[in-house]
Amino acid sequence: MKPATSGLPHDRSSALIDNQGNFSQRFEESIDLWAAALLNDDGIIHPINKEGKIVNAKIIVKEDGIFVGGEIIERLCSHWAPSLKFKWNFKGGSKVSKGDILVEISGGKTQLLKFERPILNILGRLSGITYTSNLWIMNSKIPIASTRKTTWGLLDKWAVHMGGALTHRLDRNDALMLKENDLAAQYPRFNSEDRIKLALDNIILEESGSFIILEVRSKKQAIIAAETWNNLRYDKPLTIMLDNLDVLVCDDIINTIHSLNFDINLFFEASGGITLENLSDWENSLVHVISTSSIHRGTKPLDISLLFLEASNE
Repeated sequence: MKPATSGLPHDRSSALIDNQGNFSQRFEESIDLWAAALLNDDGIIHPINKEGKIVNAKIIVKEDGIFVGGEIIERLCSHWAPSLKFKWNFKGGSKVSKGDILVEISGGKTQLLKFERPILNILGRLSGITYTSNLWIMNSKIPIASTRKTTWGLLDKWAVHMGGALTHRLDRNDALMLKENDLAAQYPRFNSEDRIKLALDNIILEESGSFIILEVRSKKQAIIAAETWNNLRYDKPLTIMLDNLDVLVCDDIINTIHSLNFDINLFFEASGGITLENLSDWENSLVHVISTSSIHRGTKPLDISLLFLEASNE
């Protein structure tokens, strides 16, 4: 029987937003850095003042999806184009349909022309990630988590959270993840099994972040990891990431480890080679969580367009 998953540590959204939906300082700083980089790449290096006639525009949704990102745009424009005004017709996380008017905008013509592309890029990408994340979780009985192969860092992680999936670790220091390359670099003279023992033996719990995860690529490695952790008697749980192993192999590993009756808290994560097309193969698997970059990397953005309306006489 699979243990309860209530303590699954892969949700780090609390480091991004609080229970009221307010952004953390860490996330606000990340938004500001990414916004500056995106705008600088588009030739915007200083805030744009209101110039020329006041114009109105609207963003129209061209396909069904889920909308997020309004808060990001509001924060971006509060510094870079403070006179732009937005009237949002949908809240973040809302389903939208083809033909919906997402937002109505008014501001200086120069401002809108310069900010049209960054606004569409941000809303389209983040909404696309949210929709894809939601599609995965709606087709899985097992929790889905993103990986750290992000394009826009914490913005991607936030969009994943908005779609109902788990953030996993937010950066390298957020959780201790011992991957094959880490072990090979740290213990080059030892074989893969001994590297696992040494790595777990030398963990400093106080420096391990929010959780600890170890990558294994065989049944033997997984059993050694579980035995070593059991012998260490640490209170902190260990996540064993079963990398690029099919569902039958993963379940065999988990059943074997359960039969050893270790008195420790273990989580099992499957990662690698899992797609939306073969996700149903994992429906009854014993793994606690599936991690993938497919829910946020290379996802199709929400198709939206900005259309200018009549100019006012202001």
